[in-house]
Amino acid sequence: MIEKWLPLLHRCGIFEGLNEPDIMDMMPCFNPVIKTFVKDDTIIRVGDPQDSIGIVLDGEITVQKEDYAGNRLIIGNFGPADIFGEVAAFAKIGFWPNMVVANTKCQIVFFPIDKFIKPCCKICNAHQLLIENMLRIVARKAMMMNNRISYLKVKGMREKLAAFLFEQYQITGNRTFMIPMNREQLADYLNVSRPSMSRELGRIRDENVIDFYRSSFTIKNIEALRQMH
Repeated sequence: MIEKWLPLLHRCGIFEGLNEPDIMDMMPCFNPVIKTFVKDDTIIRVGDPQDSIGIVLDGEITVQKEDYAGNRLIIGNFGPADIFGEVAAFAKIGFWPNMVVANTKCQIVFFPIDKFIKPCCKICNAHQLLIENMLRIVARKAMMMNNRISYLKVKGMREKLAAFLFEQYQITGNRTFMIPMNREQLADYLNVSRPSMSRELGRIRDENVIDFYRSSFTIKNIEALRQMH
């Protein structure tokens, strides 16, 4: 069944530098398990034993954390070819630190952690490249989390929104871009109230700095946005 997903796995960063036959040759060593979930399924609960990492094959998931009051903080949204759980896996804490929820019907393939950490019995070049790719992914994820902390440290609503939108502009290189989340998810991501966030976005639009429709944003005045954060 994994053969069906080889073109998608080839796009996944963890298999960068490998062709589809190389990936297929590694599958008997990895023993992947594919699972299907429906919308709103809890895929993983905080504290569940972790012996694998996941790659989204189809659909979309959210990795999130909730406090004792039930407030949700989104760690990230993930779609096809995205990997999740790798940071906790390399930290070897032994359990999943965050909840994973299905935003849509989705399919996920799970790979045993130890197959990514230790070379296979053949000590093949492909597996060595896989480990190097994993280390790079973990390092990049750490840098992304560092950026996330910088948003949370900013106190003002306007400043948080400006910082986030300006970074999306820098990442895409375009004045018009899609953000990878809806309004509720963006509010959770920035740890702000959704109604207040929507009002502030409206004010910034009225000032002719940005325009938006759903998850699509256009920066009309880059310098004005830059000066807000």
